[in-house]
Amino acid sequence: MKNANNLKNRSGFMKKLYMFSLILILSCILAACSQKENSKTTETDIAEEVNEEQDHDHDDHEGHDHEEDSVELDYKKLDEAIAKVLNEIPSFSVQSEIERGTKEDLVNYFNADKMEFRLKVERVIGNQEYNSEELKAYAEYYVEENLLAIDIAKKKYNIEVTKSEVTSFIDDNVKAVVPEEKKLYANSIGVTLEELDNIFDRDIYIMDVLWSKLTPILMEKHPQAVGESEVEYMNRLTNDFYDV
Repeated sequence: MKNANNLKNRSGFMKKLYMFSLILILSCILAACSQKENSKTTETDIAEEVNEEQDHDHDDHEGHDHEEDSVELDYKKLDEAIAKVLNEIPSFSVQSEIERGTKEDLVNYFNADKMEFRLKVERVIGNQEYNSEELKAYAEYYVEENLLAIDIAKKKYNIEVTKSEVTSFIDDNVKAVVPEEKKLYANSIGVTLEELDNIFDRDIYIMDVLWSKLTPILMEKHPQAVGESEVEYMNRLTNDFYDV
């Protein structure tokens, strides 16, 4: 396992991603929400974090403290973007992802090629240039860190995410949300909305469920200190979680 020194060298991208998810969950718990707040970390959020790491002239992540112009997405370019990106990642196939996802093992839903596909499509329809090697590295890191989180949760906290829990989360929080952009995306990559929610994007919802189960335990084990901001608190929770 990675030690505390290695933690300090982790990519700021993933730490911010986890902190963002944790802050949303924390806010819901502290406010005693009767309904789950939308804490989904979408491919848009991830791509926007990549944008921030590469170019500090803009910050389009809604979880950040300061506001600047957000990236406007041109969905008319979606088919063009998908064709372009698929050509850049010959090892990736949407249909193969659907077939992989029919297996029971959660690991099958995490694939660096798929995350690279998401990031690149997001950049193209956002009319932004990108460094292919950097996005590939982020995608690989995304998979590595999420699988590590799943492993730590099981070994250190005896927490696992079940198939039924993820399915329930999708049924309760995702399926009813069908904006036109979602329909266009599903159609462009050649999958049904059912396949998009339950298979192609299932890795996102697996992590939503995992962090929703972990956060109350981490908060109880490591209470927020007096004068400690939410961002500082989430940063400490993240480090404590990985410090195994």
